[in-house]
Amino acid sequence: MTLAGSGSSATVLGTTISYLGVQDGRARLRVGEVDVSCAPGQRVSSGPLDLECRTVGSDSVDFTASLR
Repeated sequence: MTLAGSGSSATVLGTTISYLGVQDGRARLRVGEVDVSCAPGQRVSSGPLDLECRTVGSDSVDFTASLR
């Protein structure tokens, strides 16, 4: 899935994921009520989800999400 533009969001597997922007080449995301950041190729866990950031653009992130 791709989120682009600050404030964009989607509900994935019952959890809302919001795109907060990019800082130092890392995408900033809010997963439910928790803020996380990830670099391309990095995997992070938050709540019931594992996220893998595939690419981080200047104003977008492409990632996959799966249940833990």
